[in-house]
Amino acid sequence: MRFDSFEFIVFLALTLVLAAVSTGRRRHAMLLVASYFFYASWSPPFIILLWFSTLLDFFCGGQIAKSRSQAPRLGYLLLSLIGNLGVLVYFKYGNFFLDNVAFVSGLDPSPFYLDVIIPLGISFYTFQSMSYTIDLYRREAEPCRSLLDFALYVTFFPQLIAGPVLRVSEFIPQLRRTEPVREAEVLQAVELFLLGLFKKTVIADNIGILVDQVFAAPASYNAGAIYLAAVGFFIQIYCDFSGYSTMARGLALLFGFKLPNNFDYPLLRWNPALFRRSWHITMGNWFQNYVYRPLSRSGNSNQSNAGTAKKPWVRESDGRLVFNVVFTWGLLGLWHGASWNFVLWGLSNGIQLALYLFVLRRKSWSLPDFHGKKFLGWLINFNLWVPGSILFRAQNLPDAWVMLTRLATIADGRSVAPGWYVGIAVLGGIHLLSYHYYKEDLMLRLGWAQRSLLVSGVVAAIAAFAATGRPFIYFQF
Repeated sequence: MRFDSFEFIVFLALTLVLAAVSTGRRRHAMLLVASYFFYASWSPPFIILLWFSTLLDFFCGGQIAKSRSQAPRLGYLLLSLIGNLGVLVYFKYGNFFLDNVAFVSGLDPSPFYLDVIIPLGISFYTFQSMSYTIDLYRREAEPCRSLLDFALYVTFFPQLIAGPVLRVSEFIPQLRRTEPVREAEVLQAVELFLLGLFKKTVIADNIGILVDQVFAAPASYNAGAIYLAAVGFFIQIYCDFSGYSTMARGLALLFGFKLPNNFDYPLLRWNPALFRRSWHITMGNWFQNYVYRPLSRSGNSNQSNAGTAKKPWVRESDGRLVFNVVFTWGLLGLWHGASWNFVLWGLSNGIQLALYLFVLRRKSWSLPDFHGKKFLGWLINFNLWVPGSILFRAQNLPDAWVMLTRLATIADGRSVAPGWYVGIAVLGGIHLLSYHYYKEDLMLRLGWAQRSLLVSGVVAAIAAFAATGRPFIYFQF
């Protein structure tokens, strides 16, 4: 049941009606049941994994909060980590591990292959649930006394499958709200949902036609087509994933919940650090809080606004800086999928960021300000994304190598229609204008007649130009 399906519209309408006629704990219980139903529409048996993560972390979190000595606190934290990561590794990385063992040893892995499929959203809800026990262990969160509330935190359907990834302190306090959803929230919710739906179905899915065409037969295309397909995939995955996140924010707002923004115009950022802080923000924060900061020994995350704790790389040695950044990004690449493509993508991002931070803290000079300075930085940054985009999207490492070498040697071959170049350039211009002038409040500033025209126009555009049938890219992770 995808957000862009008729079945979901029926489900959403019914859930909204039930939410409007229920209050308090009954409303929370109804939303939890609806969230389980939403997840079960993909594969009912995998609800057991949701229950497992929920019950495990609720129990471990409660025990951590009650324990006064360090040993049991650490023991329950380890139980949570081993349980959650064990399930994740089994379903997502088991066969990848067997393949690599077989490659090194020469053994045939086929008798040992696990006959499993990756449960939808497991990488997202596992990390979200696990963050609760880590925060309690660090004494950065209050224990959740209600299993119902905690289950809803883990399972809330708008962000269950692909985020944003929440921390318990961002969601549980909102359950105490008693006032009804305001008109302004409904208007903004409609705007966000339609914006996300347009980005996904009209922009991402149509650009996916070009991307699929070139990446399916990379050896036959020239360097220009490969470059455009790599840029196109970056636009596709941005509009696909940010489209989902924007729709999730809109859906949550219909029920009175505010979710964090997951993207902040990353395609317009002019240095590696800004780009990585504005792309998939909640997952980046997760890895910063729970992987990078422990490695850098920079203290707990609730000190992140004080002094140099916000920039722990300032105090690290050169070797520790490079290792910590590259290691964290290598794990982030592996989080995306059980493939060396993703690992190399993560490592390449980590190397770029580590080199940038290394130079940034050691340089005693900076370029003088001049018109176009940020544009120059963006242009350099933009072209650094292209190899990573190829690594991320290529079907395998040999295909990625073919594309990178053909790009580097400016190889001849088939070209793509010139209209694709024009279309992507126009999209870039529209994106730049929205960065300067759009604040996600258009529905609030218009009258009812104008709102009706706007909604009707967007719905008509989606109906006319949507390329339907494509799942969200991040559903595979």
